[in-house]
Amino acid sequence: MRKFVLQSMSVVIGIGLFGTTQALSDPVTVTSGHVTARLTGGTFTLTGDGFSLTGAARYESGLWECTPCRASDRLNLSLSSSAGGSFDDLPGEFDHVPYDRTFLAGHLEFTARDMTSAILQAGQTSISMPFSFTGELANYESFKSRANGSLPLFIATFTGSGIATAQFQGPVADPNGALFFADRISYDFAPGAPSPTPEPASLLLLGTGAAGLLARRRVRRNLEPSSTILRSQRAKR
Repeated sequence: MRKFVLQSMSVVIGIGLFGTTQALSDPVTVTSGHVTARLTGGTFTLTGDGFSLTGAARYESGLWECTPCRASDRLNLSLSSSAGGSFDDLPGEFDHVPYDRTFLAGHLEFTARDMTSAILQAGQTSISMPFSFTGELANYESFKSRANGSLPLFIATFTGSGIATAQFQGPVADPNGALFFADRISYDFAPGAPSPTPEPASLLLLGTGAAGLLARRRVRRNLEPSSTILRSQRAKR
């Protein structure tokens, strides 16, 4: 009996703790913000309706693998930060609730397409392309509570899009072609930015739209002979 009471109390306490954690099942959209990523790490600022979160993280990107890069190298501006990265404790706001200090943990994912040949030359040492973004961040009461696995103050998922720009240093002369060194990648959020790849829904709309135009043309062609006959009959009258 005593064991049953203790188990029941644990369940009630657990429910109460989960009730204090603000969690959103649907992702919130990042409408503005800036992310700077370097080989040694970088910073991020995510802003949207009722939230503004700033921190730092270690990023992993395929772009660093080509350093030094040549103009013919395949480049990709996709980037990710692994869960458990080091985030700064800074003020923030989420769901219109301000926090004097934030202890953030989570991951950020930026997806961009490959460039089969980078346009790198003496006069142009940067490339830009659209990106799509997803992420999840949890905010804890303190660094200690984050480290010992305590429940976070909130957990939120994010989505967004914008334009990614990679900056290079160089060129450096080389017998096999000029060399460029990747310096940083910047991600600027912008509502309505083009997607790096066509979405299935967009492809479906394009397909149904084309089918509609073809069907309309066929109807017009089928009606044209009838219209010609009617005009000739009227002329005889």
